[in-house]
Amino acid sequence: MSTTRRRTRGALATTLALGLLALAACAPSGPAPGSTTTPAPVTTDASKELDQLTVGLAASAETLDVSTSGLMVAYTIAAVAQEGLVTIDDTGAIVPALAETWKTDDNTSFVYTLRDATFSDGTPVTTDDVVASINHYRDAEKAPSTAYYWPAVKSVEATGEREVTITLEAPSATFAWTPSAAAGLFVAPKKWLESAGTIGSPTDLLVGTGPYTITEFVPGSHVAAERNEKYWGSKGRAKTLRLDFITDDSTRLLAFQDGSLDIAFNVPVDQADQWSKVEGARLETVDDNSWQGLMFNPATKPFDEPEVRRAVAHAIDRDAITTGLLKGKATPATGITAPGQLAIGTSAADAEAAVAQLPVAAFDLDAARAELAKSSVPSGFTTTLAYPDSIPALGRASLAIAEQLKQIGITLEVKQIPVSEWSNSFGNGEGVQWMSYTPPVPTDWPTDWLLGEYNPEGFTDTKIIGLQAESAAATTPAERLAKVTEATKLALEQQLFAPVYWGTSTTAVGKRVATEGFSQYFFQTPWPTRVVPTA
Repeated sequence: MSTTRRRTRGALATTLALGLLALAACAPSGPAPGSTTTPAPVTTDASKELDQLTVGLAASAETLDVSTSGLMVAYTIAAVAQEGLVTIDDTGAIVPALAETWKTDDNTSFVYTLRDATFSDGTPVTTDDVVASINHYRDAEKAPSTAYYWPAVKSVEATGEREVTITLEAPSATFAWTPSAAAGLFVAPKKWLESAGTIGSPTDLLVGTGPYTITEFVPGSHVAAERNEKYWGSKGRAKTLRLDFITDDSTRLLAFQDGSLDIAFNVPVDQADQWSKVEGARLETVDDNSWQGLMFNPATKPFDEPEVRRAVAHAIDRDAITTGLLKGKATPATGITAPGQLAIGTSAADAEAAVAQLPVAAFDLDAARAELAKSSVPSGFTTTLAYPDSIPALGRASLAIAEQLKQIGITLEVKQIPVSEWSNSFGNGEGVQWMSYTPPVPTDWPTDWLLGEYNPEGFTDTKIIGLQAESAAATTPAERLAKVTEATKLALEQQLFAPVYWGTSTTAVGKRVATEGFSQYFFQTPWPTRVVPTA
C-alpha cells in the first residue's frame, strides 16, 4: 500500500493500509507484532466448492492499476489476478510465484527461472513478457506507485529460454522482495501492456496469471472474477469471486449479519461486539505494524515554524486516544516505524532500544501553550485536518485532537473526505495531514518514504534524507536499524511528524468459510486460494 502518485523514481507509491486498517484487536499486552489472535478452530472441507465467495471491502477503488494507485485496496484486488516472480508467505518470507527458483550470490545479480504458466487471456508467459513487466513497473512515469520499490537497475534481460536476470547498480539486501505482487511487480503480457488504453479500468481489466480472472469492474460498486482453471498453483474453492466496495461501517455490518458477505474488512472498535455475535462469525485479528500520525508541511504557514509544530505535538494525548477512543486496541506511537517492523532481522530488544532513543513530545498543554507563545501566532489560528472515509477511527482521533488544540487557542476543523481524494492530497500544500501506513512486506518501512528524498511533505533536510538513503542501502539489518533510528530522531527533533498510534487489523470471517494461515500479509498473497469452505 504513499502519495499514491509518484512523480519520479524513488518517490513512494505507498501501499497504504487504506480500507484494510482496523483497530479492533490487540491491546499492548496482546500478541507479539505481526502475530494473530486466532478464533476457535472450525472443521473445513477442502473438497467442497462454493458458487461464489463474497467479500466486503472497506475502501473503494477508482482503478485496479496498482502502478498508478498506492491504495491497499488496489493491491488486494490485484492479488487475485496477477503475480510477481515471487510472493510472500504468512511470515512475509519469499516463496515461489512465477519463478520456480531464483538465486543471487552478491545481492546485485538476481537470476530467476520461470515456470510454465498461462495468462488469463490464454497466452503463455514468456521471458519477453517478464522483462516488459519489470521495465513497466519500475518506470516512474508509467508506474509512479510501484517504481519506489525498485533501486537503480543496471539491466533486465532474458538470459535463457526460461531465465531472466536482473542486475542492480549496487548491492541491495532487501531487493529480493521487490519483484513480488506485495511490492513492485505484476507480470502481464507485453502486448497488453503496450496496447491497453487505461490499465485497470472497466474497459481494460487486469490480465495476469493469478488464481482468478477479473470479469467486471464497476468503480464505486464491485469487482467480479471467475476462477482461472489454468492457474499453475492451488485452485480457489469458489467458482466466482465478488468484491463489494462498502465504505460505511454499519452497512458492511448489516451485509455480514444477513449473510451477504463471507468476509468483511475493517471491523471497527465500537462495533466489534456486534460483529462477533453474528452466528458462526470469527474475527481474525493481527498486529499489522501500521503507523498513524500527523505530518507537518514545513513550507506552509504557520507550520513552517518549529514552535507551532511542537505546540500541536504536545497537545496530542496519545494515551487517551488509544485507551479511550480505541479501547486499548492500539499502542501509543513514540516513533514512526513500529517496533515489530524494526525488529525484523534484528530482535525485539534491539527495536525497543532504538525506539527508546527517540525524542517524544509528551502530552502537556502547558508546554504546548509555551511553544505557541514563542511563535508568530501566539493567540492561535485555524487549520483543517481531513481523514479518509475508509478509516473512521482517524475521524474520532481527529475530533479528540481538535478538543485538545482548542484549549491552547488552535481551531482544528475536521472533515471527512473520500479515500481517493485523501490519498491524492499528499504534497498539495496542506499544513497538517494524517498518514496511515501499513508495511506490505517485512523490508518496507514507513520511514523509507516519509524520511526519504521524495517525502510527501517536501522537507529538504539533507542529513535526514542522506541517513535514510544510507539505511535503504545498508547490507545488514543492524546497520539499517541504526541509520533509520538516527534519521527518525532528527525528524522528530524538528517535529516534522507527530506520532499518534501503532494499530492493528481485524477481518470478519463468516460461517461458510475459514482462512488458512491468516497473518498481516494474508491479503498480499493469492489469498482466495487460502479461503476454505467449512464442513
